[in-house]
Amino acid sequence: MAFCYYPVVGHWLTGFVMMSLPLAIPCGLISCIYLLYKQQKMIATAGLIWVLFSFLVVKRLVGTSVGDIDMGQTQTLKVLSFNSETFPTNINNGFDASPLKADIACFQEYSPNQQIERQYAAKVEKLTCFDKDREIGLALFSNYPIVNQYGRIWNRIHGPDINGFLCADIAYGTDTIRVVNVHLWSMGVRTNQAVSALKAGHIGQFCFEVIDTFRRLKEGFKNRNEQLLEVESYVAGSRYPVIICGDFNETPMGYSYGKLSQNFRNAFEEAGQGLGFTLNRHPFCVRLDQQFVSSDWHIKTCQTLSGISFSDHFPVVAQYVLKKSLAIPANILAQRKPLTHTMARN
Repeated sequence: MAFCYYPVVGHWLTGFVMMSLPLAIPCGLISCIYLLYKQQKMIATAGLIWVLFSFLVVKRLVGTSVGDIDMGQTQTLKVLSFNSETFPTNINNGFDASPLKADIACFQEYSPNQQIERQYAAKVEKLTCFDKDREIGLALFSNYPIVNQYGRIWNRIHGPDINGFLCADIAYGTDTIRVVNVHLWSMGVRTNQAVSALKAGHIGQFCFEVIDTFRRLKEGFKNRNEQLLEVESYVAGSRYPVIICGDFNETPMGYSYGKLSQNFRNAFEEAGQGLGFTLNRHPFCVRLDQQFVSSDWHIKTCQTLSGISFSDHFPVVAQYVLKKSLAIPANILAQRKPLTHTMARN
């Protein structure tokens, strides 16, 4: 539990320790009940105190917002993040992209898609060759002017180079904001294959899948820690309001979440409702996609769009209000309006 809040050690082993917490909490509660039954009151009381403290961490897993926060007529910024799994070809005909429209949209595992691009006035993308007929990577779309940008795709031995980040400075109203689209190290964990092998009684295959899963998790913990350090260098001490969103490939108990939580606030943790799972495949019950913001923002809403199910992830959309705009008339904040598509073509 301490590692979740103070991830001072970036070793891959701490990743496994933190990942065990959701299991440790109910086990601890059951143990306390058993100890009380056995009249071990001192030990049981100490255990209950730990269980109560652990609910501070449970807040990361369950959104408890009562709904949209009323901020009057203040200008709201809508931000979408989505691992689109290259937009499978079977959705291109008749694909309705309107649910994926926002003021700013960050896509991971993005493949060029005209329906998406027609909805936005400006874009930044960083793509690599996935196969001979398709490119894949990161894309950041905006209906506000992009005034500065930087992006990088990390090299990966024996695997596709799909992980990286985009950093864009965007003119928003009378301010400049910094938006970072991240896709941290993908692990390709195949828990469904391990379960299938166990159900079929193939113990050898099951053991192989368990060992392979451990190897992939270890590799992921190690590489994501290194990648996050690079991403942090672009947002640490930023003079602009910051939004960091994307596919972190790590649960809210992970090292990356803990590190960013020291300086940024998680949108779902503060304004989400329910469990907000974002993985649309086995094991389903995890939230890997996040949005973090600096203290310059009020978080109005955050939700997982589980109705959009063609990818192995669900989109996450949040609405933000600049705190300073609450003291500034809306007509002044809106002086620099979104780009039009005509301006973008020019």
